[in-house]
Amino acid sequence: MQYEDKWFCYINFSAIIKNKIPQMKFRVKLIISLFFFCLSMNGFSQVVEDMEKKIVDIVWLKDGSKLTGTILKWELERGMEFQLLTGAVIVIPKAEINRVMQDTPYVSDDRGRREPYFREPRVYAFKEEGWYHNTSGFINFSFMGGAGIHHAMGFRFNRLLGIGLGTGIETHDFNNVRNIIPVYAEVRGFFFPKKITPYYAVKLGYGFALTDELAGTSEAKGGIHFSPEMGVRFGGRDVTYYAGLEYKIQNATFTSSDFIFGGGVFTEKISYRRLELRTGLLF
Repeated sequence: MQYEDKWFCYINFSAIIKNKIPQMKFRVKLIISLFFFCLSMNGFSQVVEDMEKKIVDIVWLKDGSKLTGTILKWELERGMEFQLLTGAVIVIPKAEINRVMQDTPYVSDDRGRREPYFREPRVYAFKEEGWYHNTSGFINFSFMGGAGIHHAMGFRFNRLLGIGLGTGIETHDFNNVRNIIPVYAEVRGFFFPKKITPYYAVKLGYGFALTDELAGTSEAKGGIHFSPEMGVRFGGRDVTYYAGLEYKIQNATFTSSDFIFGGGVFTEKISYRRLELRTGLLF
């Protein structure tokens, strides 16, 4: 009897275990399913969060440039405060805004897709007021040839009007050593608040003619220096460059020795009139 009771108990315990196994399998499957469901929901929420972070505001300006970042404040009658992707905050007047839109770039994942790259827009930032410097050079198209280099500095009252003083060294005749140092006042302005804009300049002053004993020029006297100029300025940053045409009038008188024909002395009173190509840097 004692043996049979033990066997009976053993049989009942095995039956209990057999009945519990299916329930345990079901619970394990349920736990695994819930685990993967939580992982998928977490990944989905992360994707949504990434998409929300990647939404950017795009402002197109009337000069053709594009700003990418976040609108902080927008007053329809005045303009907006805008934060660039670099973190800098700028104020955009209403008159410069063309259109506004939003963009949502693709979201990167673990398969090696590249993050979108936003290039910082090069906004118009030309210094329209304040002190300026202008370094330039020119060549002329005459038969005798000529070239020179100048530097001027002055003050811009606004985009259309800047006044400065300049000097340099130049020649208008490569066949003869006749150098001139001009000293002049200049007026300079730019027509439009854009990265590429026409400009004007007018220089008026006096050119000091230089003697050169080695070249036979014993006496030299300068004269009026006048040159109107028109061209195009490129770039809207602190340092820009420009190219244009100018028509120059430079009067001078030179007394030279004639070493070829008997060693005589002669005097030339010259009024140079030259069409020149000028290019330079503004900063």
